[in-house]
Amino acid sequence: MRKVLKGLRAVFDGYSLREGVDVALEYGKIVEVGENLKGDEYIILEGEVLYPSFVDAHTHLIYAGDRVFELNMRLSGASYLDILKAGGGIYHTVKATVEASDEELLNLTLQRIKKLQGMGVGVVEIKTGYGLEYGQEIRLLKLINEVSLRTDAVVVPTLLFHVPPKDRDVFKYLEEFFLRYDEYAHLLRFVDVFADEGAYGPEETETILSFYTQRGVQCRLHADEFKPFASRLAAKYGCVSADHLIHTDGVGAEALARAKVVATLCPVTGFFLREGFAPYDLLKKRGVRIALASDHNPGTAPFLNPFLTILLAVFGYGMTPQEAFSAHTSAAADSLQLPNVGRVEPGVRGLLFTMNMTPEELIYRGEVNPKVELLRL
Repeated sequence: MRKVLKGLRAVFDGYSLREGVDVALEYGKIVEVGENLKGDEYIILEGEVLYPSFVDAHTHLIYAGDRVFELNMRLSGASYLDILKAGGGIYHTVKATVEASDEELLNLTLQRIKKLQGMGVGVVEIKTGYGLEYGQEIRLLKLINEVSLRTDAVVVPTLLFHVPPKDRDVFKYLEEFFLRYDEYAHLLRFVDVFADEGAYGPEETETILSFYTQRGVQCRLHADEFKPFASRLAAKYGCVSADHLIHTDGVGAEALARAKVVATLCPVTGFFLREGFAPYDLLKKRGVRIALASDHNPGTAPFLNPFLTILLAVFGYGMTPQEAFSAHTSAAADSLQLPNVGRVEPGVRGLLFTMNMTPEELIYRGEVNPKVELLRL
């Protein structure tokens, strides 16, 4: 059955806006984009703008509890690292997550995904990281895989080495993951490391990257959020993505460009932490491919709204509206190495949504809660 979407005001194809075209799909896959297309069934979307579903390429979506109590601490001047060193931050969420039941964590994560879907998100990367011991981290990895079976969103599971456990030798901690790799290898798509001050240092990060890349596992990095060293490691080990990059420099940007590492920027985090924004112009001038993500987590990016991410990217980085939408669709898909989502072109899955505004109209009006219709074809 060939279905044709007609009457569209425009189509954002993942790169730019196209006017006067129809979109044909067969069995949930886009087969043609062009003028006056013929089909077996016509779906009239008069005056609507068609978009590929957003791809959220960096989230910490599986957790319990919240950290509302930290808000006034931050506003009073306490830094992320101050809170972390005082035993708050990630460690607080770890306690709540470990104590939550499997079903509670599944339900909380599915509720968050449902909210994201209502705003046009069709693909979500989800990291572990709130277990901080082997058994709990693998538990979270298994639960992420279970989440993927309970939603029609595309879920990408990532094993995250978030922060070292307290009062334990970090290399002993890592050794268990290395020795038992075969037990969980089938559960993950990526490995990620929070490589920064207060988390994993250069030697520890290299140990992790070396182990997994030698086994053909693709890696990502939380990089240069506070101190600029991890971007170099992302390039050295051929990571698919280096994320955050608030404090990256010219050397790091050049290394990322040479190694073709995608820069996945998370503007909500810098805004929420009052750390500022990543140097978008620097990265762009070096030729780095730039994606956007929410970094949703309970401590530093609790917002759950792709339109806020885009709005902050435009006014914080200076992206054009279409650049921001492209970064949150096709570029984000590239950062997850998913060529069959995040764009409207032949051969791609029909993960699509409509709304009655172009990217420019949405940004101009400051809309963060537009009426979105997720298409299930």
